[in-house]
Amino acid sequence: MNENYRISHNKEKYTKPIYFHSHDFYEIYFFVDGNVKYYIENESYDLSKGDVLIIPPGKLHRPVIDGDQVYERYVLWISSRYAAANKGIGSFTDEIIRMTEEKNTRLTSFEGDELRSLTGLFDKLLESFNSNEPLAEFTAESCITLISEAILRKLRSAPKAEEEQEDLIRQVISYINRNVVNAPSLEELSDRFFVSKYYLSHKFKEHTKTTVHQYILMKKVNLAKELLEKGVSPQQVCESCGFSTYSNFYKAFKAQTGSSPKQFGRQI
Repeated sequence: MNENYRISHNKEKYTKPIYFHSHDFYEIYFFVDGNVKYYIENESYDLSKGDVLIIPPGKLHRPVIDGDQVYERYVLWISSRYAAANKGIGSFTDEIIRMTEEKNTRLTSFEGDELRSLTGLFDKLLESFNSNEPLAEFTAESCITLISEAILRKLRSAPKAEEEQEDLIRQVISYINRNVVNAPSLEELSDRFFVSKYYLSHKFKEHTKTTVHQYILMKKVNLAKELLEKGVSPQQVCESCGFSTYSNFYKAFKAQTGSSPKQFGRQI
């Protein structure tokens, strides 16, 4: 990956489980073929050919893949710093994220000529990414701009998705996301949602492939990274993110990022 963006195109049978994870960059996921259900925190999407998912930085996500079928997709990662520094691409990414919130969905779909055009843009971007030609970077930037423009145009014309009746785990994840600093324990969640903690723990892990405790730690570390990027001191970040001790904060942060809070702050 260069420091600005990365594009990949993969087609294979994929049998390994993928666990909840997040990135520091924007992800544009273009689904081509296979049998995949995609989870983005408390949301889930059964994908069809031509579907595009927009995943903002810091959002936990994972696909569940049927390993018996060929799985094909393009994935475009755009650095947050690149988007912030590039006025054109930055304005598109900001508007796309705003539109996904307004439309109540992170998915948009392409078909027919629009699908062929989008596929051509991804292929051209991939070709430029792997090229050493002097103008390849300009071609790549143009492709990213056109891809973003096409997605935004589709989102603007799409009707607002209806609110679905949330099932138990969606409600739990939504509640945790709203209260991540004062993170509720498994016992508190079981009391609030009137289920046993053993049932809740089992169902949560079935949906997320992780525990309630680990999910909360991932969300806290994502919040900590945001604050460190803004120049907040590690000690203040520890307190703001609701860690009981600096030692606990240090261990959780290092386990997820590979660096200490101070090292991460210096890198920024």
